[in-house]
Amino acid sequence: MDWKKLGIDIAKLGAPILGGALGGPGGATIGAMVASLFDADPNDPNDIALKMAGNPEAALKLRELELNNKTELEKIYLMDIQSARQREVDVTKATGQMNMPMYVLAGIIVAGFFGLILVLMKYTVPEGSREVAFMLFGSLSTSFGAVVTYFFGSSKGSADKNAALQKR
Repeated sequence: MDWKKLGIDIAKLGAPILGGALGGPGGATIGAMVASLFDADPNDPNDIALKMAGNPEAALKLRELELNNKTELEKIYLMDIQSARQREVDVTKATGQMNMPMYVLAGIIVAGFFGLILVLMKYTVPEGSREVAFMLFGSLSTSFGAVVTYFFGSSKGSADKNAALQKR
């Protein structure tokens, strides 16, 4: 198990901010905090997962940790988003051009999302393929949400504001 998978498990237990931040840049610090709740090895996500699984109060402990540290966890989570945006700025500055593969992939995801919606609305999905079609739609919906959040999310406004201030 890796830190990202452990973060998903923690989010499923009712601590989504804690779980999301575990896979980000402050993951080691958060991993140590979670490990301390269960007397687990802070460097071993497997040990943490095993000790969480054996603890009937795991969900309560994780939720309490999240609530007590919500502001700090949100800052760590937002740092991850900001680092993605900064990466794009750095690539553009270094190469003098936009990262076209990212924009092409984002365009394919958006077109695929709306294309699949049209197909699902117009045609009946065969009985044996429904689960696969809906699983594909769920995955594509998640990717579409990530594209929209990246390009138009609340931190995008902050990035635009910062860019405007730097031009002054």
